Formats: sequence, C-alpha cells, structure tokens
Amino acid sequence: MARPDRTALCSLALVLVFLPVAGACLLPLVLLARRALGAPLWLGYGLWLISAACYGLRPVQLAMARLLWPIRRPTAAERARLERIWRQVIAQADVSGRRFRIRVVDLTEANAHSVGRDLICVTTGALDQLGDRELAGVLAHELGHHLRMHTSVSAFLVWVLLPLQGIALLGSLLATPVAALANALGTEPHPASGYGPRRWVCGCARAAFRLGHGIRVVFAAPGVAAFAAKNAAGRSAEYRVDAFAVDIGLGPELLSALRWFAANESTGCGLLGDSHQENEYGRSGRARHAAVRIPRPTHPPLDRRMARIAARVGLCDA
Repeated sequence: MARPDRTALCSLALVLVFLPVAGACLLPLVLLARRALGAPLWLGYGLWLISAACYGLRPVQLAMARLLWPIRRPTAAERARLERIWRQVIAQADVSGRRFRIRVVDLTEANAHSVGRDLICVTTGALDQLGDRELAGVLAHELGHHLRMHTSVSAFLVWVLLPLQGIALLGSLLATPVAALANALGTEPHPASGYGPRRWVCGCARAAFRLGHGIRVVFAAPGVAAFAAKNAAGRSAEYRVDAFAVDIGLGPELLSALRWFAANESTGCGLLGDSHQENEYGRSGRARHAAVRIPRPTHPPLDRRMARIAARVGLCDA
C-alpha cells in the first residue's frame, strides 16, 4: 500500500514553504491578465490551483512524460520480459501491480525512472545491457519510489517551482541587453595604462557585466534555493528506496545493478539519475523538465549507495 515516508513528507513541507513564493512570482502575470482581460486575481490563482489538480491525473502525467522523453509501449518481446520480471518484484513486495504501468524510453543509456503516481520508464539501453536479475533490482527501486509516494509529491513540488523558473527566465531576458552592452564595449578585466577613453570604456564594460550577472543571480536565487532543497530530499529518497529493495529481498539484485553501473560509469551510464554528477539522461539531447537543469546532484554517489546496501544485505543475512 502506498504511504508517504519522511522524505515524501519533507517534499510536501517544501511545497507549503515555496507555495507563497511561487504565488508572488505569479503576481505580475496575474496582474497583466487582469489589466488586459479584466480577469480578477482569484480567477488567475484559481486556474493555477486547478492546473495542480490536473497534474496528478494519469493522462496528464503520461502526456508530460511523452513530452519530456521518447516513451512508448513495450514491444511484445519487451512486454513478455518486463512482465515476467515485474511479477517477481510485486510478489516479493506483496502488492498489486495493476495500478502501475511500465513504458520504454528509446535511449541507448541504461537507466530508469519513475513518474507521477504509477508510471515506470525503462530505457532500451537498460533492456539491452542489463540481465533479468539487475532489471529486477532496478524495478524494485522504482516501485519503492511509488509506494513511498516520492514521485507523486515531487511532481507537485516541481509544479510549484515552475513560477520560480519563470522568474529566473525573466531575469535572464532582462540581463541579455546588459550582457550585449558589456560585450560591445569589451570585457578586458584590466584596461591599458593611462586615463584615456580606453580605461573609461573598459570600466563601463566591467560594470555592465557585473550588473547583468547580478540581475541573473537575483532573479534565479529563489529557484536555485528551492531546487537545492528538492535535490537534497531526492538524495535521501534514493537511500530509502534502496533499503526498500533490500527489505523485500531484492537487495542483491539491486546491488548487482549498481555494480554494473559503477563498472560502466565511463560510458556515461548512471543508475536512476546523476549519481556521478551527470543529469538524468544528460547526454540524450532530448528536452526534459527544467528541474534537472539545475547543476546540483539529485542522486547520492554510487559507492555510498552500494556500501549501504551491502551493509544492509549483510545485516539481513546475519
């Protein structure tokens, strides 16, 4: 049965903390709609809250996943293999697998991720390169995310943070002409000797550069702080669902998968995200949610995860 753990509750607390900030970020847009269309403030914010409710619907989550990744239904051969492994996972977890859906992502990187309330995506690279044993460990990990409600709560957190990203984009747009001015004037850090026009121009260029950088920093600061907190919660979630896989008897399988990823780290593969400072599917070239563009690790290092799993498996075997 799905129930939130401490990590999911922490993400929910972040939703409540950043909700007023997001509302303030939306205020200019709501005021613009009021001026242009005569719409009252409550209507703009009401539509925003309705969009949050829609974000939790299955069709919307599937549409978002299709927008962000090249997902598809498994082929007959892929379905037969995935269903065989999935039956083993849900049997050991003692849950019903009917509510969950598995989709395939056409990417050569071996990886997997969970979306919303019930969607699990596995890349073709994972299907081609991982054995059944390793895939069972990966699917157990993703099932843990859903049963602990990590992904469903995180989806609402990402939704709350969208206005903060919009403000960061606005700051970038405002800083663009200032940066263009700095480039036009020249960006030499130290002007030539003397007190002529060149020194004055270089001083103006440095001032324009600092102004543009300051605008970007000020507008991006709320989003950076929010995503840093979100990613910290995400790292905690990884440890918890690794422990879940161990508790249902699939710890050795997950450990085997992590060891495979560690051995193939030089190829750019990483289990379930950026465990070695690489964003999830960071080399696919596909558009993805802006949440993963923040240059902060969302997953703990592989060696730490493997050490914890090995210790827990040893404890369970004792």
